[in-house]
Amino acid sequence: MSVRNTVMGLVLFGVAAAAGPVQAAGVDARDLLKSFNNIVLGDLTTNVETEGTLYVGGDYNGNGSTVNPKGLPNVDLGGGIVGSLVVGGDINANAVNLNGGHAVIGGKDFGGLGLNNGSTKSENVSGIPVAAVKNAFQSFSAELAGMASTGGTANTSDQNNINFQSVANSANVAVFNINGSALKTGTFNGVNADPGVTTIINVAGTDITIGVNANQTQSSVIFNFYEATSLTINTAFNYSVLAPFADVELRGGGLNGTLVSLNLQQDAEVRPPLYDGDIPPTTVVPVPAAAYLLLTGIAAIGGLAARRRKA
Repeated sequence: MSVRNTVMGLVLFGVAAAAGPVQAAGVDARDLLKSFNNIVLGDLTTNVETEGTLYVGGDYNGNGSTVNPKGLPNVDLGGGIVGSLVVGGDINANAVNLNGGHAVIGGKDFGGLGLNNGSTKSENVSGIPVAAVKNAFQSFSAELAGMASTGGTANTSDQNNINFQSVANSANVAVFNINGSALKTGTFNGVNADPGVTTIINVAGTDITIGVNANQTQSSVIFNFYEATSLTINTAFNYSVLAPFADVELRGGGLNGTLVSLNLQQDAEVRPPLYDGDIPPTTVVPVPAAAYLLLTGIAAIGGLAARRRKA
């Protein structure tokens, strides 16, 4: 085969590959944080309400809870999965009421879901992207954990006046790195940041108990428990929480914000406002398929020509 024919073959192969099917973008953790109030990647056990939208990747267990009394809109997960309550497994809980929107259930509703304010439901629904949602949030947590500190001040020495003074980077994002022990007791008086700044607080530790009173609600602040496999929240904690590897127990005064857990024992309310921070993607943009194949072909041609010169 001539070098020219090799080039033409590789170019045509690259063009044909580029003309193939375009893959769906998939679920985006950033979007879902701003769409669901309570996100449980595995199983939920609860007897209290989630005032906004709720996603459960596994089973919904418990008794006597209400979903979406605030009437937040349905969330579109793609592939025709649209609902304000999305459950990948079964609803085993009794006396659960949906107060707005559509319930999408991958399995069966064994508890007799109450449908109020025009709510509807669908059972035995295939295509709920349970694995994709889990992977998206766990990858997102790892991504945030890898972000460099932006140089603000985390004042944690005085347990009665824990506060953060934000310094943002060029993307208007402030990043702190703290240990989970800083949240064990005391009073958290919030994050001092300029308007429009998103604050990420990366929290180290595998077994964490939150005992600080954090009554201020700041919807552009997110605590990322990127190592935690166990997280207990004993007080009112009015910030968004990302804990996609953790079994979470929510007690005390509940949470205002978006809560993400692996599995959740919910004994206190989850309430809006939803997380509204703006975190730009840090992922490297991939080379388009056609360009990659063409570059690979050129490299192969170079190797072929070199071998011929040696022959």
